[in-house]
Amino acid sequence: MMGTLPKNMVVKTILFIIVFVFGHAVNFGINVIGAYVHTNRLQYVEFFSRFYEGGGNAFNPLKVKSKTFMFKEENNNG
Repeated sequence: MMGTLPKNMVVKTILFIIVFVFGHAVNFGINVIGAYVHTNRLQYVEFFSRFYEGGGNAFNPLKVKSKTFMFKEENNNG
């Protein structure tokens, strides 16, 4: 549609060719990137568990180490 907007036939043809080539190039590039990402994802999912050896420090999310604030933990059992 963008390539057919002008009224002049010469401008319309040139703009249509530019939009057509650019649009297909962008579409092709996005698909190449998608194929690359999905291939790497599958490699990671399939082979990560076979070669990974656990160890190291446990991950403690949301742990605050602060000198100025004191947090009190509440246990509500039952």
